[in-house]
Amino acid sequence: MCGIFGLIGKLKNSNKALTIISKTQKYRGPDKTGFYKDKKNNVLIGTNRLSIIDEKKGDQPLKSEDNNFIITFNGTIYNFRKIKKFLISKNFKFKTDCDTEVVLKSYVYWGTKCFNYFDGMWAVAIYDKKKRTITLSRDYVGQKPLYYFVDRKKLIYSSSLVSILKTKLVKKEINEKAVHDFFTFSSINAPKTLFKNILQVRPGENIIYNLEK
Repeated sequence: MCGIFGLIGKLKNSNKALTIISKTQKYRGPDKTGFYKDKKNNVLIGTNRLSIIDEKKGDQPLKSEDNNFIITFNGTIYNFRKIKKFLISKNFKFKTDCDTEVVLKSYVYWGTKCFNYFDGMWAVAIYDKKKRTITLSRDYVGQKPLYYFVDRKKLIYSSSLVSILKTKLVKKEINEKAVHDFFTFSSINAPKTLFKNILQVRPGENIIYNLEK
């Protein structure tokens, strides 16, 4: 279990908000906290890591060799060694033994189609500096959580709904329909959450946020 998070857009006290999110969900990844900041494009992303595979070299956020692609990843890809072998045959080189790097380079090779090839569970965010996009993706069953708030000026995402609220950048409004669903069905289906402005990435869904548009 790890935690991923990010703030994109011109935000007041963005560094403070980033720290709040990372501290709030540190329980998800107590081993190490990492950040990537692109001040020019107003992109701040980070992760709370629970080290399981390649403890020494698998720190996140993980960047591609040309620094054009940056990933934060929570989950496990069961068939990552098979995919890695294929990518090596396509002249990709790897510096770690973790599945995070395989996900990153799969995206470099296939784009968002890469998620069709994964057998596993994941919540992932990929910053594509070439296309100027942030891609959020969640596994087909929705085993790994991924919440987000978006409007015309900003995108905030996190593995923890509470951490988004604690930034105080999002108005706290109860979603009455979601409350009704919870007491009726004992669950709240994505994309709804208990709060109006905060959504869940649906199981099997990819959301692409364009920094320019």
